[in-house]
Amino acid sequence: MVSDRMRACGINADYSVNLEEMREMMREDVSQGRVPAAIVGCTGTTATTAMDNIAGLADLSEAYSCWLHVDGAMAGSAMLLPEMRHLWKGVERADSIVFNPHKWLGAVFDCSVYFTRDPEHLVRVMSTNPSYLQTSADGQAPNYRDWGIPLGRRFRSMKLWWLIRSEGVSGLQKRLRRDIDNARWLEQQITQTPQWRLVAPVALQTVCVIHEPPHLESAEVLDEYTQQWCEAINESGEAMLTPAQVTDSEGNTRWMVRVSIGALGTEREHIEKLWLLMQRHTSW
Repeated sequence: MVSDRMRACGINADYSVNLEEMREMMREDVSQGRVPAAIVGCTGTTATTAMDNIAGLADLSEAYSCWLHVDGAMAGSAMLLPEMRHLWKGVERADSIVFNPHKWLGAVFDCSVYFTRDPEHLVRVMSTNPSYLQTSADGQAPNYRDWGIPLGRRFRSMKLWWLIRSEGVSGLQKRLRRDIDNARWLEQQITQTPQWRLVAPVALQTVCVIHEPPHLESAEVLDEYTQQWCEAINESGEAMLTPAQVTDSEGNTRWMVRVSIGALGTEREHIEKLWLLMQRHTSW
């Protein structure tokens, strides 16, 4: 079964992958005759935007001669900013990288960018050349049907090209910095307000938060309350937040609320109104 060939590693307090645990798991696999094939690291996990230590993962992939894939689906867009490049230090040692410009950069859905160091690995596995697909143009340019599972696909690169042409790199960088600044403003409000707590570090534009009234003593009741006030805000139509479960390094799973800042038209005034809205729906 596929599940028998995949292993999920533990995490650190900041929700990044625990390298020491991964190293021990790989040692154990090798001692039992298994061969590590690939490591998947994240530059910005979905729930908390946690940043894995890519350089550390690269060390492990090289030590065991296995593939290193870096998933930067949302957070990869932030790497347009020089001041954020440290978050994926070592990424140049990865074998493949993916990020989705439609998630934060503003490209029209769907648009996924895929980089690979050596496409020949993909071609050896994915290529197909039946007679009805052969043309006189074969060999003159890469045929991306040989790089992945889909034989036919839409032309997605034009939408990204037009986005870069219309806004320019500096325009895209300005918008990303705006979103990050707004997230840090909200982070500051939360840390300064009693009964509010950040669930995870604010690495980029996602703020993971929980409101903890003192009279809610059990975790189950707090979880129910968290979902209730998040749903109330969403039903109001004034904002859209995401309730999500997250498991910490101790194995405790709790509900939290994600504030993902990144819509094209979102400005500071909207974040200020959201913060007031969050407080209004959690007042006691």
